[in-house]
Formats: sequence, C-alpha cells, structure tokens
Amino acid sequence: MSTPTVLIRSSVLAKPVATVHVGRHVMTSKSTPHSARYVGVGKWVVDYLPGRQLTKDEAITAMKIAAAPQRPEVGRWAATVGLTAAEAVGMAAMRFGAAAERAIGADR
Repeated sequence: MSTPTVLIRSSVLAKPVATVHVGRHVMTSKSTPHSARYVGVGKWVVDYLPGRQLTKDEAITAMKIAAAPQRPEVGRWAATVGLTAAEAVGMAAMRFGAAAERAIGADR
C-alpha cells in the first residue's frame, strides 16, 4: 500500500515548502531528520516536541517548521502549536543537534 504524501505550499505560485510523507503511524520528510509518530486517539508526537500531543494538522505544521525554519511563515506556523518562531526553530535545532551528537558518540 502506498503512503499518502502531503505537498505543502505557502501560496499557489510559491515553491513547495516541504513534502511530508504521512503514513498510518509515522510522518517523515526528506527535508529534515525529524519525524512524528501516531500515538492513538487522533494524536501525534513530533520528536523535537516531546510530551506534546498534537493533532494531525498540527504535527504536519511542526514538520514544516523543522523542514523549512527560514521561511517567513514560521511565526504563524509556530503559533498553531503554541510556540514562538524562535522557540520552535530552536527546539528543532537543539533536538537535531543532540541526536547527531549521540549518533557519533560526541556526548561522552
């Protein structure tokens, strides 16, 4: 069975922001190492926002932030998940940095 893909556009004429692949239990994007997983009852958890249960649309928005943190829309996107642009971009960057350090053993 093929995985549905959500192509996010900021406007009709703009280039796509990111392609978020939405499966039954996981969301991924080639634009970011971050992912979201389905935790049941219509809720998703994005890896850089641990402890927050989001709706599907909110999780897609969080994935857009991680995939395109330089976009001018980030402030609006971040507000939909209860964060400022700086908080959302910073959390995505820190979580990615920590994961990368663990992967290469730099945290020892």
